Amino acid sequence: MYEIIEFITFVIYIREIINLMKKLLLLFLFVGTFVGFSNNLKAQLREPSSITQKADDGVLLAYPNPAKDFLIIKAKDSSLRIKSVTFYSILGMQVANYTVNMNSGEINIEKLKPGKYMIRYILSDNTQKVTQIVKQ
Repeated sequence: MYEIIEFITFVIYIREIINLMKKLLLLFLFVGTFVGFSNNLKAQLREPSSITQKADDGVLLAYPNPAKDFLIIKAKDSSLRIKSVTFYSILGMQVANYTVNMNSGEINIEKLKPGKYMIRYILSDNTQKVTQIVKQ
């Protein structure tokens, strides 16, 4: 008989813990949603200024940033050619590679999924640089 009472007490204790965990989960979801919503508002307030941005590392221009379907790239030094441009996801996986062999060019990126990408480019003097763009 004592074992049954002990088991029932244990079950009630477990139920209380589960209810407490449910309440904590709801609290975390509520706080996370509120924080995420307020961060989204800040991002939306800053969005118009990002429309005219250019990724400029002193050697190469890449614009518009964020880009939708096409990305224009241009080496600042007119004597240099952009040999290749490689796109990497934020996880470091290569997702696209383009051979340019010109001082400037337009790259069709409409097949890339929206998100942030790192671009590694190699110039004709074998300079390698990395810059970041956002695909809408």
